[in-house]
Amino acid sequence: MITGAQLIAPEGFGELCKGVTYYFLVNDPSHNRARLIEFIIGKNPVPILITLTSTQFEEALETGVLLETGVVEKYPPWLKRIEGVAISHLEECRVSAKESYDEKVNRRFLAISDLVRDTQKILISKNPNAVINARANASIPRQNAARLRLWFYAYITFGRNKWALMPRTHCIGGWDRMGPNRTVKLGRPSPLGKKAGYPCDLEMQKKICSGYVEFTSPSHTWDRIRREILINEFGCRAIEKSGDYMFSHPEGLPFPSLAQIQYWIRKNFSLRKREVAQRGANKARARAGDKGSFSEKLINVNQLSEFDGYYISEKLSGLTEGSVVDSFCVVRAVCGVSGAIVGIGFSEGRENMESYRMCLFSMALSKVKFCELFGVEIAPEHWPCEGLSGSVVFDRGPGANYDVEPQINWLGELELTPVFSGQSKSTVESSHPRDKNDLEQPVVVQSKLNFVTMARREIRQVLEDNLGSDATGRMEEALILAGVKATPIGVWNYWSGRGRDSSIGMQFETAVRSFLAQHPATIKQDAVYFYGRKYRSPELEATGVFDRVSKDSVIQTSVYVLTMCVRHIWLDLNGVLYELDMVRTIRTLEGERDISLRKLQEIDGLRRAEVAKIMEQRAALQQVQRDAFKHETGEDWQAVKRIKGRPSKSAASRRDKSDFDRSRGK
Repeated sequence: MITGAQLIAPEGFGELCKGVTYYFLVNDPSHNRARLIEFIIGKNPVPILITLTSTQFEEALETGVLLETGVVEKYPPWLKRIEGVAISHLEECRVSAKESYDEKVNRRFLAISDLVRDTQKILISKNPNAVINARANASIPRQNAARLRLWFYAYITFGRNKWALMPRTHCIGGWDRMGPNRTVKLGRPSPLGKKAGYPCDLEMQKKICSGYVEFTSPSHTWDRIRREILINEFGCRAIEKSGDYMFSHPEGLPFPSLAQIQYWIRKNFSLRKREVAQRGANKARARAGDKGSFSEKLINVNQLSEFDGYYISEKLSGLTEGSVVDSFCVVRAVCGVSGAIVGIGFSEGRENMESYRMCLFSMALSKVKFCELFGVEIAPEHWPCEGLSGSVVFDRGPGANYDVEPQINWLGELELTPVFSGQSKSTVESSHPRDKNDLEQPVVVQSKLNFVTMARREIRQVLEDNLGSDATGRMEEALILAGVKATPIGVWNYWSGRGRDSSIGMQFETAVRSFLAQHPATIKQDAVYFYGRKYRSPELEATGVFDRVSKDSVIQTSVYVLTMCVRHIWLDLNGVLYELDMVRTIRTLEGERDISLRKLQEIDGLRRAEVAKIMEQRAALQQVQRDAFKHETGEDWQAVKRIKGRPSKSAASRRDKSDFDRSRGK
């Protein structure tokens, strides 16, 4: 047991009381004395020396009457508030100091240095306090005996730490400033005069706080808040006096200055509450210190995925006319542990649930297969992420109407983030591509790419981000020692290769039925028609479905479609899913099959409009040709007469036939 060890008597022991902490000083069996000390904390700390016999002390320890807490303090209880604070910082907080803390402490230590040298003799003496008192009276200059005892006992009890001799200056200034007779304004003198202004009593403080609560808004400045408080809470008015502008009260009642208002607001409301009230919850959260990373509580890759969409800044080129058309929304899913982009989806126009479903579809598939649907060829190691995540984070807008019941076989948790709260899914928010901003005149940037080629570019952007982004912030020491490349794919491969992968597999057919949209189509004798475009596959032909369709009839059905690229469609026939390719002819140009569903619908609309136009003009066209024929020949288009029976075989008919043959050179 060392000097300063804390002791307690759970049930009391002699003059030792329950609930009081005592500090061990010395145990001297040769004089049969054991000494403890108690510090009474008050306006001035008082040390109380307690003497036990060594026999009593040791027996109490053995029987458990006295217990050692195991705690050894380096600062006395009255200095707890400054424990752990650098003395240099405390010095910087002082104003116009005449003596530094180091000088104060050294002066006190100098006064007890002789006592410290003779510590053992003093503690085992018959009356240590009398020895210290005698030394205090004999010292030059003469010392206060009570203070000298406190300094000596504090120094030897708390690890002989000289900073245990620090004065309690942090406890001064606790007097009541709100007394009823307080008529002088506190604080530094006002620029308007030493006695200008009013003291801020409790009534004023209540009005300031209630006004702050009522008139504070993220759209209000400090000036407006203080102005509203003075006018509405205190009844002040603004006046001009000799070219200066100031507030005054019509009835001469006291009111606070602008500095007093700001001081008491800061005194009664924490910084966090003020930030939320004056800047809004989201901006206050953005300015607040970080509380840690979202990945700290995740173990496996794909354990949680965050979804979010962004809009491509360039305007696209139309497929037929090449005109400027609006771009589309790109939704990406990001793994919470590795930061790898594990899925991508697209939607024309605004961010909607269809783009999120396409992103889930891409997650479920092998990325080689998914990229092939857009005409992009990649190697498996370029994008190895495959499988759904059991926990997903969606935006509240698109995700609010997501029907989760059909997805119960794989979806374990769906989180919807608060509105306008980017930090709630910061992993995916920070992964979005950024455009460089400048201060030049705004311009419209038109890309030469159309919907499908732009989608291909965004897929390539995913590969670029996965294979080239800086993931050093996600690298544990084990990854660095293992030589893992500091990219999202490098982190993914490391953890996935060790079985730390929460990806949920799904069959391709199930993914198509679960996530892709259905649209009407027709089966005819030669192909499946989808908005005027023909689709076939050898597997579908082998079923004989085209043979079952009569020449002039059709079978109405529905197909699954990837809306951003309709080079393939999927037909569910008799419970079997068939992937159909567009029927190409030798005249089909490269790239014609890679169009979006919306563009295919537009082309089908143009085709139908042209057919309707031809049908509308057919009767008029026929009449125009018949009128021209009559004008040229003088005969009607159908100048015929009907004779019953067979043609006549008379001599006249034979002569007509002979004349007709001669006219043809026969």
